[in-house]
Amino acid sequence: MYSLRLNISSTDVPKDQWVLSRRFHAFIFHSIQRQDPQLSEWLHSRKERQLFGTYLSFKTGDFFVRTPIKEIVQCLQQSLLSQMSIDLKSWSTRIQRMTCERITSEELLSKVSSKITFDFLTPTTFYQWGNYFPMPDLQRLFSSGLKSFQLTDNQGIGWQEIEPLIKELRVENLSVSTERVDFGSFKVIGFRGTLAFTTKFLSLEDQRRLWLLASYGSMIGFGYKTAWGLGQTKLRELSTIRDDQTLDTNKKAFTKGG
Repeated sequence: MYSLRLNISSTDVPKDQWVLSRRFHAFIFHSIQRQDPQLSEWLHSRKERQLFGTYLSFKTGDFFVRTPIKEIVQCLQQSLLSQMSIDLKSWSTRIQRMTCERITSEELLSKVSSKITFDFLTPTTFYQWGNYFPMPDLQRLFSSGLKSFQLTDNQGIGWQEIEPLIKELRVENLSVSTERVDFGSFKVIGFRGTLAFTTKFLSLEDQRRLWLLASYGSMIGFGYKTAWGLGQTKLRELSTIRDDQTLDTNKKAFTKGG
């Protein structure tokens, strides 16, 4: 999994941040199209799950793009280096620093924990059969995590292996509330909050499987419209990788003027 972090010059929180989040998705596609039209066309033609998730933290001045596809990150780096700015029509900013980080399954497994705590940072919802499901359902969460995991060409885990394990999980804490998201053209209801559960009643091998799915799901996002910023989630037990930026061996940084 690759994480592209854009440190921006503005830390003001706009009122229409979800409209801007939708526009940032379009900005990403335009940046890819400008650099590699064939890659852009391939992304547009996909009918399956989107290949990246975005998280816009206006308060800290950090924008994230996370994807399992190396070519997407490379293309974005090359395109953004030529301008080092983000223009979302009614809002724009300069990119002060750009950092790319690669996180492998081996590194994720080195942090394996029988306790899993999800902090849903942005509204999260699932979409199926024409309906929204703004609930932290474990089956839907792990189904979404499995799809993210399989995007990395890891085909060694199937849903038929995972579904029976979910019944053995024990929820220890749940505190969520719903929130309406206004994208301008339409609205979505999602949930935010915390879900904690344990996998300690499973074998170590099964714990490792669920840990990988939880990790990949949290990195790209759970559920619907992750590329628009929904479903962005922090896995607390993985925070040393996600937040403390401890993985230096595979990191490349680009700084304005550098």
